Parts: sequence; C-alpha cells; structure tokens
Amino acid sequence: MKKVLIVGASGLLGSSLTQYLKEKSEYHIFTLSCHSAGTDFQLDMSCTESSLALLNQISPDYIINLAAITDVELCERDINLAYRVNCKITENLALYNCQRKERDRAFIVQVSTDHFYDTGTESKEKDVIIFNNYAMTKYCAEKSLNCNEAVILRTNFIGRSSSASSMSLTDHMFARYHSGDEICLFNDVFISALSIETLCEVIVLCLTRKISGTFNVGSKHGLSKEAVIVSFFEHLGYKDFKYKSISIDNLQLLTRRPKDMRMDVTAFEKAYQYTLPSLKNEIRKIANEYK
Repeated sequence: MKKVLIVGASGLLGSSLTQYLKEKSEYHIFTLSCHSAGTDFQLDMSCTESSLALLNQISPDYIINLAAITDVELCERDINLAYRVNCKITENLALYNCQRKERDRAFIVQVSTDHFYDTGTESKEKDVIIFNNYAMTKYCAEKSLNCNEAVILRTNFIGRSSSASSMSLTDHMFARYHSGDEICLFNDVFISALSIETLCEVIVLCLTRKISGTFNVGSKHGLSKEAVIVSFFEHLGYKDFKYKSISIDNLQLLTRRPKDMRMDVTAFEKAYQYTLPSLKNEIRKIANEYK
C-alpha cells in the first residue's frame, strides 16, 4: 500500500482531504501538523534537521503539502513567519527528495495559490504578478521544487469546513447570516474557486496520474465574491438576506492585493484529461452541504 504524508493536515483543506483519502482505502495515510493533537505527527516542518529525520522515518511515496499562512496582513507584518511556513517547509521537502535515490523519491503535490493573478481576465500560468509577501513566499516555494517530481496546484477553495480551527468564505458568511451580523461583499474581487470536495478529487487524480507541472486548478466562469455569496444564499433558500456591496478599495488595508484571480484552467484539463466544473455548479453543490 502506497504511503501518503499530508503536511498541514489539520487545516481547512487538510481535514477534509484526510477523511476523503481514508475513505478510499487505497493509501496508508500519515497526517502531520505543527500543533494539532489530532494528527499522527506534530512537528515544525520548517526545521530542516527534524523534518528530514521524520521524512526518512516515514519514507512516503507521496507528500501533499497544504501548510500555509494565508493571512495576507500577517505575512506582511511577519516576513520571517511567512517564509518559514509558506516556503521553508517546501524547501525541506525538496531537499529530502534531493538526498534520496531517484527511485525512492516522493511525488509532491504542492497546493499553491491564485494570489499571483490580476490580469482582468482569466489568467494563464505564465501571468504571475507579485503584490505582497504572501504571494512572494508561495511563489518561492514553487520554485524550490524539482519540476519533474511535483505537481503544483494554483487554486482557491470554498465549502463547509470539517476543521476545528479553520473556516472558509462560505462558512464565515453562513455564520454571519445566522448571527444577524452585517454582511459586506466585495463587488470587485473575482475568483475561480473550487469546492473542497472537487479539490480533493483533483488531488487524488494527481496521486494516480503523477503528471508533473504547474497548473491552474479552479472553476470555470469565475465570479465576484459578491456574486458567489448571493448565489450561495439563494441556493439555500434565503430570500430575506441583506448585505452591503462594497469595493475592496473601501477597506483600510495595509497590503496591496490582486482583484481578479480568475484562472484559465485549460492546461490542467488537457494534461490530466479532466473537466473542471463551472463556479455556478460548484456553488450549488456547496450550498447542499449546509442544508
């Protein structure tokens, strides 16, 4: 049975992916986080010596790296933390492979970000622009990997969280609706998000086919965050919800962010012979998770 190590297994995607893979019964799953007692191992994977020792102990066939600091403002305030989590961990995974014989190296699935894009249309993989420390550290992580031994998935995901510590965009908006808190939605920030479930399917496909490369993995026909949440609430049957439509420029943010993170996903579809869904269909599926 092939061994899969999930790094960052207690987070928003990791919790769902762990469940998803265990239900498949095709892999021996090892879970790792920095602090969570609910994972098989607790270790700071940015520490080179201890991370290499653990990797050699497990000797995984596949490594799925989900570890990330996604708080853009925190990354800007603490570049050292952003580097350690977003980049150094990946560097250590790459170093581990480098030290192994070629036949013993792990295939790495690196979950990256859509935060590189702002072309005003559906961006291709080459259309990278770096606005902030979060994007910079995630991009440096990509560059640390041997392109023949890894698949890099640039993505964004939403859906019902099974993590005790992390919430998605739809989780936050669902909670705000039910608590009666004011809901403000960005009318000028566009995304091509996948459901957590679809992204889990994609990751399993990557384990099966092991086609290396850097790919945009998102939904087709992206929408503004406002349109996403309005559609989400409508599918839930909420007819009475009120919200404020705002521009992200209205917020007093310290850090510049991209506004249009819609992605062209044709490269992944062609390489993996997999048809990615439309965002509207993903929203419908996600809404059913909350009913």
